[in-house]
Amino acid sequence: MARRLCAYTTIDAAAVPAPRRRAYVDTTLARWSPFADTVRHVEWRDDRAMVWAWSEGRVLEVDGARQPRPRRVLPEPLLRGAPLQEGAVLVAMDEGVEGRVWAADLLVGSTWWPAAPGLAEWNLFLRGAGQPAQARVPAVQAAPLADAPWSRPQRRNLGESMLRHRTAWRAALAGAAALAVAGPMASAARLHLEAGRVERRIEGQGEGLQRILAAREAAERDAAAIDALVALRPPASQIQLLAAVLEVMPAGGWELLEWRMPDPGRLEVDVRMASPDPQALVAAWERSGLFDDVSAELARANDEIGVRARIVGVRPADPAAAAPAAQGTP
Repeated sequence: MARRLCAYTTIDAAAVPAPRRRAYVDTTLARWSPFADTVRHVEWRDDRAMVWAWSEGRVLEVDGARQPRPRRVLPEPLLRGAPLQEGAVLVAMDEGVEGRVWAADLLVGSTWWPAAPGLAEWNLFLRGAGQPAQARVPAVQAAPLADAPWSRPQRRNLGESMLRHRTAWRAALAGAAALAVAGPMASAARLHLEAGRVERRIEGQGEGLQRILAAREAAERDAAAIDALVALRPPASQIQLLAAVLEVMPAGGWELLEWRMPDPGRLEVDVRMASPDPQALVAAWERSGLFDDVSAELARANDEIGVRARIVGVRPADPAAAAPAAQGTP
């Protein structure tokens, strides 16, 4: 029986300085990953990270015996199919099928089924990725195993490129040779003399220059540290967020089971309620203007649902005044 070995998520690192993004992804993934011995592969699209994670022990276990660790492991979805600008597709894997949702050249949702899903499962996956429901399930696309990941552009062979554009290459080489032969020797001599004067001037002011460079490096380090601390500050306090959730949830008949903030800009809550309606919850949260990128996914229990959202910002609120207005039991 096929097993789901790989999990997928995206991580927004726009507020994190570039030198600290790798550590930020590792820290966020450690909180999110469902595996104890997580191994991950990351592909970047501007400031967003597409992350595949898997259990090293489960992947290396074959017929009950642990195999030697290979030099490199890539998730199968990177070797099948092709990226899209926008859209949702089903791609055939070696075992089962993978559903993919693309938005603005970013893989915003990915999940695996042992066989093609029904319409209800497919639309639940689409809503969880922030997309509208569809009238039918798309056909499964056959995708042979590629020699290189679709995230890496194919490089044209240098010999093939030179042969195809041999006339342009010959003209460029002839021009370069002519320029090298006809270059004015006087200009080269002046440049040499000027370089010597600059070097002597630098040597004479070396101590002062070193102090300036050291001060600049210290200022850059301090600025990077400040940026990192600012990025860790959430856009709202826990009390403000709780008041905002109480405002957008339906009045009465729900219970807060779990409250998580995987990073300062995202909120995840699990609630129990009778006959939960994911589409209505997503619409209510997004209509409030306080949250964006909202998704809702039903749990195994029919009366439990998880809501995930990006925090846009909350209005200042008095928690003591907001609490009696909601009938839930957080």
